[in-house]
Amino acid sequence: MKLLAFSDVHLDSKFGWASREVARRQRQRLREGVTWAFEQARHEGAAAVLIGGDLFEHELVSPDTVDFLRRTFERSELQVLAAPGNHDYADTESPYRRIDWPDNVHIFTETRFTSRALADGLTIWGAAHRKPADTPGFFDDGFSVEGSGTHIAVFHGEERNAAFQGQYRHAPFEGDQIAAAGFDHAVVGHSHKPADRPTWTRLGSLERLKFNEAYGSAVILEIENGRVTRRRLDPRPPALHTLSVDLTEVENPGQARDRVRDALSGMAGAARIRLIGEPDDLHLHEDDFATSSFELPDGVEQVLVDISGLTPPYDLEQIEQEPTVRGMFVQRVREDDLDPETERLVLLAGLRALDGREDLAVIDELRMGASEADPSIGEPG
Repeated sequence: MKLLAFSDVHLDSKFGWASREVARRQRQRLREGVTWAFEQARHEGAAAVLIGGDLFEHELVSPDTVDFLRRTFERSELQVLAAPGNHDYADTESPYRRIDWPDNVHIFTETRFTSRALADGLTIWGAAHRKPADTPGFFDDGFSVEGSGTHIAVFHGEERNAAFQGQYRHAPFEGDQIAAAGFDHAVVGHSHKPADRPTWTRLGSLERLKFNEAYGSAVILEIENGRVTRRRLDPRPPALHTLSVDLTEVENPGQARDRVRDALSGMAGAARIRLIGEPDDLHLHEDDFATSSFELPDGVEQVLVDISGLTPPYDLEQIEQEPTVRGMFVQRVREDDLDPETERLVLLAGLRALDGREDLAVIDELRMGASEADPSIGEPG
């Protein structure tokens, strides 16, 4: 028997960085991801689909999205078993508990593991979040499975990490608790970064939800003679891209736009681009890449440009000799005993500010580097 599992779709996410139309298209892609997952389940001959939480955003989910899910589940004619997470938590106002779902759908709504017999000798166990945070671990009460056969768990939780000293707020667990409880395998939602462990699978988000974020795919579990094997399907092409574009030797904004356009060739969706390098005698601004002056390649819907990685063409030797505030600033910074990278950031931030520029994101790099080197920086004196 085959099962297909996925998690962390986050239907109806805001995508606050995007224009209204681009955000709408991103949300549509999330729906398409769900449709794709059920198509894969039918293609693979799966008997059931397991959903490991965060299928939608509790506070944002629309009636239309709930109708879309209900139709998709019902038309699939597959068994659907969902374990609500911390974003689609199953409180009394949740669609999970207010809607009459089709007979082929089972929502785990208890904050402890409960079971659902899927076939002779195969049992699916699941548990739910009923609030957005502070859900206790589902294994912490000493849970263990009952009965013979193959037992599969589906839940949403964060793995405890000995190196992490923070507070766990979303059904924490330790990997060895899964086998100790008697499960043959578990599929787990929450972290968007996928991982394949011996006795459990961290599914990862079905789609890339943020720039430069890892994401996963649907996973096929095959159960044969009590043995569980796992196969991860190829991920869907991302609709969010992060890249750097070197503008060294670029002489004018038109050339800069051409170089960015070439880097975007063949991509679809939205992109965040960090411009780097030392363009020749050229001061660029984000406005140089506004839609009014920058034609996007086919398939690319929106571009966010970060110019903080560019080194403006300042002649420090000349500025240092000026009888000006700029000259005094450069002189004093270069006299200080700073490491080369910190000196570069300080000079860039200061000279940009003295030029009346507002693109001072380089200051964030300086602060970040300082906080890593000395945690006391920034604390009250």
